[in-house]
Amino acid sequence: MWKAVTLRLIFSLILGMLGAWGVNEISYQLLKDPNARDQARRIELVIPSGTAEKIAAGEPVLSLPEKMTFVEGDLLVVKNLDSVSHQLGPVWVPPQSSGVLEVGKANTYQYACTFQTSRLFGIEVKPNLTTETRIQGLVLMGLPSAAMLWLYSFLIFPVRSREESSS
Repeated sequence: MWKAVTLRLIFSLILGMLGAWGVNEISYQLLKDPNARDQARRIELVIPSGTAEKIAAGEPVLSLPEKMTFVEGDLLVVKNLDSVSHQLGPVWVPPQSSGVLEVGKANTYQYACTFQTSRLFGIEVKPNLTTETRIQGLVLMGLPSAAMLWLYSFLIFPVRSREESSS
């Protein structure tokens, strides 16, 4: 009897993990974010010469979107070609130099920004897609599925004791 129960458990684990892998992989491929990636990258943002004068005159300056999307660990390099200092959140960039902002944890941020007419710069930070994340999804789905398969297997195929099977 214990041998049958153990075999059911092993079979349920294998079936549950294979099913979870299939569902995880199909849903990942269908729903994956094109911005998600497993490595951080370096993004350069250039402040052109004459930006301060255009902002003072109320003219639009950079053609940046309202919100940019990054991944945890990305580096935003702000290169200032203007004749005055500019600021993006905690990064102060003197004229003719660069400053680096390492984006934080997954969240939506609004930074004060001196090179945008609106004086705000929004960034959305997405989580890194790591192998660990995908394995975690597999385990979180596979183990409960295996447990349910194992339990339901007793309803569908009840285990018979030796006494019942010999009579």
